[in-house]
Amino acid sequence: MTRAHARGIRVVGGTITPCGGNGGWTAAREAVQQPVNDVTRYDGIFDATADFDATVRDSDVPHRIRQAFDSGDHPHFNDAGLQAMADAIDLTSTLTQFFVSVSSAGRDPLGFAFEWTPASRLITTRSVLRTEGRQ
Repeated sequence: MTRAHARGIRVVGGTITPCGGNGGWTAAREAVQQPVNDVTRYDGIFDATADFDATVRDSDVPHRIRQAFDSGDHPHFNDAGLQAMADAIDLTSTLTQFFVSVSSAGRDPLGFAFEWTPASRLITTRSVLRTEGRQ
């Protein structure tokens, strides 16, 4: 966060999406995921939050993504799900550079750096695999 802010980049945290229905899902993972999402949403760590969890979560079966967004294997999204997640990021703000941090339990955080130019409405993306002490 400090390094991003020093470069004039605001940090947008992304919540972890549901993955129920997949063989890797367990109640124990869900029990970790929800507190992490709560910290992302409410603790003020990030400059803003993209609540991907709320966007794609099935309200009837909260540990799963909505069927309309499911590619068929349950943790991965179809085009409509990816569009819904993209729509969860507010590109109309005065923000011109931001960093979305998405992490998954047991994996290195993977982020996507986006640069948006308001005049052209052009979005440039690049993946950033962040490891301890490096980017």
